[in-house]
Amino acid sequence: MLTDCHCHLDHIRFKQDLDKVVENCKKNNVLAISAGVNKDSNRKVLEIAEKYPDIVRAALGMYPFDALGIQRDASYSGNIPSKFNVDEEIEFIKKQKENIIAISEVGMDKSIEDYHIEKQKEVFFKIISLSEKIKKPIIVHSRKAELGCIEALESCNHKNIVMHMFSGNFKLVKRIEDNGWLFSIPVKIDVLQHFQSIVEKVNINQLLTETDSPWAPLKNVERNEPMYVRYAVKKISEIKKLDEEEVKKNIFMNFRKIFLKT
Repeated sequence: MLTDCHCHLDHIRFKQDLDKVVENCKKNNVLAISAGVNKDSNRKVLEIAEKYPDIVRAALGMYPFDALGIQRDASYSGNIPSKFNVDEEIEFIKKQKENIIAISEVGMDKSIEDYHIEKQKEVFFKIISLSEKIKKPIIVHSRKAELGCIEALESCNHKNIVMHMFSGNFKLVKRIEDNGWLFSIPVKIDVLQHFQSIVEKVNINQLLTETDSPWAPLKNVERNEPMYVRYAVKKISEIKKLDEEEVKKNIFMNFRKIFLKT
């Protein structure tokens, strides 16, 4: 199967045609992990995974700003972030461990002016501890906080880690590779040299594919969706000089090893 290890099917931009989006996944043999970002989003993700069990798997999380109750533009997540108690949400996720495949979307982010990094770090450590306790992989958001995320993750014993759309420098890429963690490569690899270079340098056994849909679409595509993950596979095969079927097989084996064994 093709695998999209990070998308947001609860987003408002999928509200009118989610059945069609999932049908497109089915036609293209895509298995997708839909990630939650806050309290309301987590519950919606569970509903979607329950409705489409053959196509969608749920991952629950707390986007760094949502966890702190920092209001973002509603168009960003499609959900008006509701303030919630982090510890209570951690307990909720713990109770849902049999219904989820991973912890996501979680991490740290320094992309806004008042990013409250120490508070973010406190929440992130709690989430890392949760992922260890319930033995679930963790998919990490690290925008402009790459080093801090790596240091936090290195301080724990967790090894089932995926760096989502990692944009850090190549010293950090090498550090992640040496730690045995995985990189999820977006369909945006078609135009972003950074991800092309990651694919060139990193062993294929440490690569996954993602869309981050509805964001980060292919050039000339208005809305991203999981079926487009095939274009990431195509680009990886070009860079690695491997047959597309071989790349697809390798990435599915990576996906199965980290997610489906739990």
